[in-house]
Amino acid sequence: MRVRPATDKDFDTLYALGKNTPEFRVSATEEFMDPEEFHWSMTAPERVFFLAEAADEIVGFIYAEAEDSTKPFPKKWACIVYVVVVAEWRRKGVAQALFAACASALKARGITHLYTWASTDSGSVIRFMKKHGFATGQAYFWMDRKL
Repeated sequence: MRVRPATDKDFDTLYALGKNTPEFRVSATEEFMDPEEFHWSMTAPERVFFLAEAADEIVGFIYAEAEDSTKPFPKKWACIVYVVVVAEWRRKGVAQALFAACASALKARGITHLYTWASTDSGSVIRFMKKHGFATGQAYFWMDRKL
């Protein structure tokens, strides 16, 4: 398995993977990010977006926002937005490798703190994050509607 930054040529595969991951469904009105926003997230300089490949296939990705890296504050926060691994590749170190690459890239940008969101139904995600030093904060409900 290898981890590398995502590129434009990976868009279709990554978008399909994200769209077909039920744990990402947080909105009552939308299935997933709009394709344009997802593509922007892959390529914007204040974002960190890595993918994992095995057997010449993309088997997972991680995406973090790091806008604080350009702010003049001592504490610089980044948000891990998505970590996904294809079902048959879970529990094989893929998420660990993605997280390590992402954390290293964020630290190199001056990020000092990480946070993330997880559905209360995502026990495996919550266990993974706790294993990597995250502590449970406030519980929230996501609520949305179309205007």
